[in-house]
Amino acid sequence: MQRLMMVGSVLALLATSPAGAQSSATTEDGRYTVYFALDSASLDADARRIVETAAADFQRTGSAQIDVRGHTDTSGDAGYNERLSERRAEVVAEELTRLGVPSSTISTTGVGQTDLAVQTGDGVREAANRRVEIQVAQPTPAPAEAPATVTTAAAEPPPVAEPPNRGLFSLGAFYGYNMLDQGDNDGLDSSDNNDKTSHLGGANLSFDYAMLDWLSLGLEQAVFYNFGTDDDGVGGRSAAGFDFVLARGSVVPYIGANIGYLYGKGIEDDAFAGPEIGIALGFLNAKVAYDMPFNRSADEGIIATTIGLGIKF
Repeated sequence: MQRLMMVGSVLALLATSPAGAQSSATTEDGRYTVYFALDSASLDADARRIVETAAADFQRTGSAQIDVRGHTDTSGDAGYNERLSERRAEVVAEELTRLGVPSSTISTTGVGQTDLAVQTGDGVREAANRRVEIQVAQPTPAPAEAPATVTTAAAEPPPVAEPPNRGLFSLGAFYGYNMLDQGDNDGLDSSDNNDKTSHLGGANLSFDYAMLDWLSLGLEQAVFYNFGTDDDGVGGRSAAGFDFVLARGSVVPYIGANIGYLYGKGIEDDAFAGPEIGIALGFLNAKVAYDMPFNRSADEGIIATTIGLGIKF
């Protein structure tokens, strides 16, 4: 009877091991593994502690890169599993960012069920395969000291992590919808039947720099052709602004404001100010702004849209 009770106790301990828990984590030489419950992309308290350890390791070693790789077991559809592994990697990356790791140093990948820790057949629920692997790049170890009888050179300092990319140059298209084209009718108010709209089409060059993880400053210069007006011709838009980053990850939405100057054919040259909203997808940056010239009422502005590809530095 006592033997049966001992066997039952051992089985109970095995049932509560990390492989059967919602999530657990292991660490070794800059490698961290976070486990997830079935069909879950949520971090429990244990998982958050291991991500915190990885973030502290990043700060301690001065690492320049963290690789985050998501996995699933073979239960479920392969396409769904790939998307689930990507969500798991993004959740871990967001937690690292919250803990102070710059998002520009984090690379995320989801490989679904293609790289199993424990080899199983298709449709098998295996807790060890439902994981995210975090790799913190480790500095090169200092060379071993020479024997005491030999004159030794000073050990080389560990490599210094390169600063993350914070700047972005982008070039793309510009389109504006002018709600009060003035053309040859300068001085007319919005009640005059001769006032009308026009369209601005051309190119835009922008420069953005992340001062903080949640705040960036930018400069823009657009050159366009004003058409659909009594006074078609070339014009320009010069603007400076600031944006608040709403989230970090593969998709980065932001909102802010700008101020600048409009000039050219069909436009009465004047300064403007207004809000803007945008989204960044990797090197693709799209933005919509509402420019309100100081010489018009608020409902007679220009809707300015830009989309472009950038180079980070």
